[in-house]
Amino acid sequence: MKSVRVPGMWVLAICTLIITPLAVYSVSASTFSLQQDQSKEKEIQVSEDERKALEKVNAAPSADAKLKAGSDYLKKYSKSPLRPRVAGNVADSIIALKDITQKISLAQNYQSVFNQPSETDMIKPALIEAYLNAGKTDEALNESAKYLERNPDDVIMLTQLAWAGANQAQKQSASPKLLEASSKAATKGIELMEADKKPERMTADEWNKYRNSWLPRLYQADGVIMFYSNNKAAAKEKLEKAAGFDPYDPPTLILLVNLSNDEYQELAKRYQTEKKPDVLNKALAKIDEVIDWMARAVAATDGNAQYKQTNDELRENLKQYYSFRHD
Repeated sequence: MKSVRVPGMWVLAICTLIITPLAVYSVSASTFSLQQDQSKEKEIQVSEDERKALEKVNAAPSADAKLKAGSDYLKKYSKSPLRPRVAGNVADSIIALKDITQKISLAQNYQSVFNQPSETDMIKPALIEAYLNAGKTDEALNESAKYLERNPDDVIMLTQLAWAGANQAQKQSASPKLLEASSKAATKGIELMEADKKPERMTADEWNKYRNSWLPRLYQADGVIMFYSNNKAAAKEKLEKAAGFDPYDPPTLILLVNLSNDEYQELAKRYQTEKKPDVLNKALAKIDEVIDWMARAVAATDGNAQYKQTNDELRENLKQYYSFRHD
């Protein structure tokens, strides 16, 4: 009977997820362009004074100037059928801002001016995104909870929350509240994507691209959250799902190397104590699994300068494990 030792006790450094900007999908808040929708404005037959007010909104050179012009417009024409278009136009200018502090400030001011639920929903995703990027987690969770009450199937918002939670989890700076909310968001987002629930604001082509890109990453995000919540079994299940959709993603594969290796180490130690044949067989099967994930991770990181150190470490440990397993 083969004796099982523990080859090269090691823990591979978990690399940082390759994070895209938190704005996981940019959707225009407005449903029109004030300049390009002249025919509809004529159909509505606005007065000359209202038309001039609309032109001031459209011509405003900055987001704060546009918000001011929009506010002035509402003081006179709050009942106008063009109000939603003005709200969308102003919201778009704020969404486009790069400065997070300015975006938060103007988004908050926007909500006090354009205060109808349909109008505040135009800016909420951008405000929540800005809060998350600014590290204002409590504010983001508070706003997202209110938003999702009205829009429970907003897969884009759910994806934002899930990805933010995974980001903070790997930095070991996520609060339990964020981890819980992010995991729920990931689960709901996965459910919607698996059911192919396309948002109305996306075309079929946009949805297919978005779903194909983000479904494996939602599984990955939930796996990362579970990993850092010390729920290793759930983490492994989620990450294996992610690997099924995207078999060449280095962070997912590296986490699976670590998780399967931890399972092997436990079985090897248990066999050293118990010397039971069934434990030995489980340990040998598990080391084969570790070798498989290692080989995949080596292939996925090969030639990538960002993962050179990780690839070198993986190769060395793969040699040790393979040599041990096959004498």
